[in-house]
Amino acid sequence: MPIERRLVAGNGSRRGCTLTREEAAAGEPCRACGLPVIDRLGNWPGTMYLSPEDRIEYDAAEARFKEMHPDCESHRWSISGSRATHCGFCCPPIPFSDAQLEAVAQIFRNSKTREEDLDIWERTLTCGHTIQRTVHRTNSGPGFSTEHCEQCDMTRGVVSSEKIVDAASRQRDAQRKRDEQVAKAEREVAKAEKAARNARKKLDELRKGRTLASTDEHYPAP
Repeated sequence: MPIERRLVAGNGSRRGCTLTREEAAAGEPCRACGLPVIDRLGNWPGTMYLSPEDRIEYDAAEARFKEMHPDCESHRWSISGSRATHCGFCCPPIPFSDAQLEAVAQIFRNSKTREEDLDIWERTLTCGHTIQRTVHRTNSGPGFSTEHCEQCDMTRGVVSSEKIVDAASRQRDAQRKRDEQVAKAEREVAKAEKAARNARKKLDELRKGRTLASTDEHYPAP
């Protein structure tokens, strides 16, 4: 028989079903399906590498999953090092660990949005004040119908939104700035190369003069 879904308003609202990481590590079963979250049985090998005994156990687990979740049509999830498989619709995963949260945060910290890819919008609020928001050029505009007004220190509705700076113009400005920087760097390189050639020429002349002086010392005039 399919398990009873303890959900409110569809997938995502699972009241009382989520385990803490500590509860899962202590062996508490999933509150939705009753299977362990962390069973420490090791990952399943690839299906082509299953032994006859593993194949029997694997097929039984697959049949049990299909019986419990016949119409969920969702993804599956499991914890690394465990074989119990859970339904993405019925079974809420345990929260991220501190290390996992830090890894995700690091990805966002290292992901920088280029300023030239952002449109600038001016939004007029119901209080009469205006604010500016940046929106990526792939979006049609700001998505929120309310904004926080810093002058009023309150959340206000948005009366109108107008794009005042287009990302395309910012990209042209950024490209022009890069071109100017490249041209400046090329001039500096050319200047440095000219100075190096002059210094090399002067060094060659000094070496030549030293050689002539050394020859005069070995062959004095009669």
